[in-house]
Amino acid sequence: MEITREIFDQQRRPRFGTANPERMSFAFWEWMIRGINTSHAQGQGGLKEIGLQMRNGMLKSANGPYRARDFFHVPPDRENGPIWTFDRMGATRLRLPDERIICIGGEHEDFYDPDFCIYNDVIVLKPNDEIEIYGYPKEVFPPTDFHTATLIGDRIVVIGSIGYKDERHIGRTPVYEVDLATYQILKIETSGDMPGWISEHKASHSSEGTITIRRGQIFEHRQGKQRFRQNYEDYALNTKTWTWTRLTNRNWREFSIRQEKGAFVLEHKPKPEALFPKDIDHEIMPHKKEESARIVIGGVPVSLTIDVACIRVVIEGDIPDARSSRLAEIIRANTEAAIHRHCILEWV
Repeated sequence: MEITREIFDQQRRPRFGTANPERMSFAFWEWMIRGINTSHAQGQGGLKEIGLQMRNGMLKSANGPYRARDFFHVPPDRENGPIWTFDRMGATRLRLPDERIICIGGEHEDFYDPDFCIYNDVIVLKPNDEIEIYGYPKEVFPPTDFHTATLIGDRIVVIGSIGYKDERHIGRTPVYEVDLATYQILKIETSGDMPGWISEHKASHSSEGTITIRRGQIFEHRQGKQRFRQNYEDYALNTKTWTWTRLTNRNWREFSIRQEKGAFVLEHKPKPEALFPKDIDHEIMPHKKEESARIVIGGVPVSLTIDVACIRVVIEGDIPDARSSRLAEIIRANTEAAIHRHCILEWV
């Protein structure tokens, strides 16, 4: 089917479904998945040829919104809303035994981009080269990204999300179930010791149907602020009783060092190891990343990572409070001396 400017104008924007599910039969959306054939203005490529990739939670299609804007001569603007795309971060792609590929949610770019959008759809890529797109009401399945999708029998269990800021529920862990026969989505109410509003985590499952969650980040409210913190505990979800169990009790401590104003830049670029205290006995451990360092104090590993927003330090064990506070203050002072700007210490 030829994608005319009229079809583009009618179908260019993301939209929620009106049923659970609603088959979204939009030629432009499928055209965006398959790729733009600029010679004939048609999307005729097979699914094996559209350049789908999945790396670090990113789904890549043959073209993103910028290609559509260029093709139809539409300048980037926020007034007319984002252009629907399959070029997403934080999506999941799961290949089933019958060769169907189930793609769920994800986001395009960040909030500053005119085509920023978090999606709540399920896209099915079939081995016979067909594409099926299913949409859902926001109340049934909210925009979801940086989640995990785990195959349990004839269903997919979706856990976690970053989501839009105003739609996060601190302390709760979003869990949804996708029926692979009908693509209907059911919100699952869970109980027990859950991880909280988690995202960017890893999931594995056992033959008994237990899903184990590790790592990732958790959105929480602390000291009057909402923020993300790293997750250091492991949790298990029993998919028969929908009960969470906390498997570990590491209680690692974390603090960050930020500039009082502006982005975090180390002007003199000292090695991360140089920010650790010289008057506290420690052993330097090997580390692969240039922007990170790792030491051991009294048998307890301590890691330091420099990024644009802050320097993050994690104490991976039990160090007395007084010694931890002294360690944090010395690293803050060393950082301040390195960049010649006032720095703020925050315990996470």
